[in-house]
Amino acid sequence: MTKYNQMRLYTVFIWCFVIWTYGVAITEAQQPGEESTILKIGTMDLPPYGWEDSQHEKHGIIYELNQEIGIRSGFSFTNKILPHNRMYQMLKNGKIDLISSQAHQAALDAGDKLAVQFTINVIVATQKGSGIQKIEDLKGQKLIYHHSASYPQLDGLPPKEIIRVQHYQQILKMLYSRPYNGGVFSEPAYYYWMQEIGFTPTDFGKVIMIECNKEQWIFVRKELPQKVRIILKQIVEDMYKENLYEALLKKYGKK
Repeated sequence: MTKYNQMRLYTVFIWCFVIWTYGVAITEAQQPGEESTILKIGTMDLPPYGWEDSQHEKHGIIYELNQEIGIRSGFSFTNKILPHNRMYQMLKNGKIDLISSQAHQAALDAGDKLAVQFTINVIVATQKGSGIQKIEDLKGQKLIYHHSASYPQLDGLPPKEIIRVQHYQQILKMLYSRPYNGGVFSEPAYYYWMQEIGFTPTDFGKVIMIECNKEQWIFVRKELPQKVRIILKQIVEDMYKENLYEALLKKYGKK
């Protein structure tokens, strides 16, 4: 064997060793202690924020925002539609990593605040012909609430009667056909269900703002690694600045 051929053989050997070493490094990086991050997202099952249709297609304002977080993160991710209570419990138990919620006690107990995802308006839609023009006019009136809601701005009036229902569409239908003076909605729910049921604003009275720019937060599980938190926080803050929520609000009913 010539000296030239020996050098060629030596070079091939070195390159084979480098490639083998690189492959070992990748394999070790994928061991359970250092496995690639899979981001597990939970989205509330409540139209127009999140729901799954009869064809198993997922929709909703928060679903789409959460989906965008997953895409921008660069991680493999899942985004499940979950009932409220189960969503909080799964975050608390570490079975999911991220949810969107207002900062009430159930969310604070389940996880840590990360960043504001968007802000939301809370409104009272009034019955047509009720004559209600301002929040003070709601004193002594009969109002309809979503079953899990509380509104400090109204508690101080107080209303004459409060009835609680399971779904926002029930509030709208009852407000149209029964002797109730007002129904309390998050703004997206009011416009979405008006469109879905086939009502128009002329079917109701004045819309009264009772809380403007209420913060909707991204919460993460308490044990989520700091390096993942930093990545997700930057993504949520960027999306907030881009005002993606407002575009989705129009998509899901607000004209």
